[in-house]
Formats: sequence, C-alpha cells, structure tokens
Amino acid sequence: MPFTPAQLATQMAHPQLATWASSSPQNQGPYLQPYIAYFNGIQAWIDVHGGNGAPFGYDNVVGMEVNGVQVQLLGPQQNAPFNDAFNDVRAHLGQDGFRLFQAAEASQRLIGVLNRM
Repeated sequence: MPFTPAQLATQMAHPQLATWASSSPQNQGPYLQPYIAYFNGIQAWIDVHGGNGAPFGYDNVVGMEVNGVQVQLLGPQQNAPFNDAFNDVRAHLGQDGFRLFQAAEASQRLIGVLNRM
C-alpha cells in the first residue's frame, strides 16, 4: 500500500523534533537513542507502507505516490531535502561528531517540502 507525501510528513512529525533541533552537540546525549528509534521507525513505517526495503532517500522514494503515480525527484532542488533528512543522517548516525540538531532540522525542512507536494 503506497503512501502520500502528506502521510510521510505526518509520520515524521515527532513531538520531540523541535527539542532535538534546538539541542547542541554538548547536550544531545540523552536525546540520541530516542532520535535513533524515531529515525529507524520512519524507515520501518516506509517499508510497511509500500517501500522496497532499501534505504529511503533522494535516490529511492519507492512507495511514495501522488494521485497514484510514483513520485520522481527531479534535480538537486527536489533531491536535497530528502538527501539531508535520510541519506546524510543515515551516513552519520551513531558516529562520533553526529549533530542531532542538524538531523532534526533536516527532518523539519523535509516535512515542509512534503506538505507542499
């Protein structure tokens, strides 16, 4: 069953997103595990709702449809928010130097993009 951009935006709208976005590298410690669960939960939700089991991001938006048509991202302006919120976060999640505030801000930006699609 495919999902719409609005449904993904709703799924991504976690109540702690603003708190995570206002964190700093010095105080993010207690927030990391809840954020990791949030991030992994989004991928799991995508997989259950039409994703193809591969990591979701700018290069794989399988399952996301608008009016029954698979979404195709065209060019850097469309790719960048998905890259920032998924591919970049996935590449750095769990590593030293991970910046939770940047990851949360990227999710907030993507939610805005999804709500306009």
